[in-house]
Amino acid sequence: MRAVLLDADGVLQLIGTPWRQALAAAGGEAFAEALLVEEVSALEGRDHLRDVLDRLVQRLGLSASTEQLLTTWWQAVPDPEAWQVVRDLRAAGYLTVLATNQQWERRAWMRRTLGYDGLCDIDAYSCTLGVCKPDPLYFREVLALAQVAPHEALFVDDNAENIAVATGLGLRTVEHPADSGGVLLRQEVAAALAA
Repeated sequence: MRAVLLDADGVLQLIGTPWRQALAAAGGEAFAEALLVEEVSALEGRDHLRDVLDRLVQRLGLSASTEQLLTTWWQAVPDPEAWQVVRDLRAAGYLTVLATNQQWERRAWMRRTLGYDGLCDIDAYSCTLGVCKPDPLYFREVLALAQVAPHEALFVDDNAENIAVATGLGLRTVEHPADSGGVLLRQEVAAALAA
């Protein structure tokens, strides 16, 4: 095992309210459903989140403004214990990869406000790669960036669909319960690397 790929939301940073529930609270159920489908273009870097939200506000006649909705994306808080797991993996000689689906706006916020630059050896934001999880191409692109074969990589994520695709491609995986914290993350990663 040479590389450890780690998701951000729910793994390296705490998101609090489950994502779909947070979206519904911000703009209603119809907004949550539409956003989860239509945000793919922004996650893949072909569109901006602000533009997707503008279109949904207009189409759905939402009372919330684009600016009000955007605040939903600024709620994550870094988990210091999880970040220490990353630092310890690097110190132990593992290549670490931030493997996360993000839009251009959230990527900028994570880098500027949360301080993600330099945490991992490689940053694999979906918007910069042009493809997002769970597309198998996302994982192939990340493995190519890391210059490792699937069997040399451990992938940690809180999304079952992402885990299933990565497992099917031959990566070792850990499905980390969302927001369960860095102490559990350390135990999961240690067990997976020792297996």
